[in-house]
Amino acid sequence: MTAASASEGKRLPRDAAGHIELTEGMGGIIAMCSCDGFLEVYKQDLTYRIQTPETIDPDRTNPHARFVAAVAANVGSSNPIVARVLLQGQEILNGAVFDRPIDKQAVIRELHAIKEALLACHKVAERVVSHVARVVDDGEKQGLPGDERGALNPFPQVLDLDADATTFLIHAKRAIRRISQLPSIFFSIPGDSDFDHLLKRLAKVASARPMMKFVRDNAPGIRYLSELRNFQEHPKKGRHTMIDNFKVLPNGSVAVPMWYVSGETPRPVAAEMRQAIEFLIMMAEAMLIHLVMACVTKKFPFIIQPIEPVDPTNPMKYRISVDIWV
Repeated sequence: MTAASASEGKRLPRDAAGHIELTEGMGGIIAMCSCDGFLEVYKQDLTYRIQTPETIDPDRTNPHARFVAAVAANVGSSNPIVARVLLQGQEILNGAVFDRPIDKQAVIRELHAIKEALLACHKVAERVVSHVARVVDDGEKQGLPGDERGALNPFPQVLDLDADATTFLIHAKRAIRRISQLPSIFFSIPGDSDFDHLLKRLAKVASARPMMKFVRDNAPGIRYLSELRNFQEHPKKGRHTMIDNFKVLPNGSVAVPMWYVSGETPRPVAAEMRQAIEFLIMMAEAMLIHLVMACVTKKFPFIIQPIEPVDPTNPMKYRISVDIWV
């Protein structure tokens, strides 16, 4: 007789109600999200990931299996990525009534993956932005270091810039792929991680056509980020991604770190990392809203409303509601 069958019908210690005190982090619990066998719990500044005995030991081989609570990230609900991508998306999904079955868990799974990818981008961006700002500030206050022969020595550099830029672009592209997958959950179209293919897929679904302008208008921004990664990973003749650290220009001025595809205009890495994160937050947020509003039942006048004032502990921007004045 197996351990699992022996315990059938018998209450085990693991079946007792779980009680966990989450003492780290600021304040109380702001929100929660269940996804793929674990529960994430958000305070303002921390994310906890909680697993139950059933998710840890689904075969019930250990009668004393315990709950596990671990800090999963040093950001919480106050971070716009967490609030606007995942928590806002979850609330909009749960507040909507659809005219046909929608796999909400599949949507949450994609939103969670987007959130994770963008948090990885955020971690890199904060490190790079901080280092660049420190070098610029030191240069403005103290000037550039030089040796007795007049050489700029040691000339400041952002350590591991190539590696950090690569990590950022990898995770940005993962977020783009997940955003591109969302329409296939709502409509009967094939899943495809290529955003450039999305217009052709949406054109085949009548209810999806109103969102095509949104996709068309934002395709250049998505393509720009994708190509930075694509030409880094797969350089082609005359097309490869360049990542320049601080460098002296011919006129003697110093340029901040830049990235670009060869032949195109260099752009500042630190500023663009932050802009890219905000852009992808908006893309995930707006894509979900467009999809939800295309699929909600027409029996109720659903609308999307801005949240005012925005709560700094959970800065969601939009909510779904029924227009009672219609």
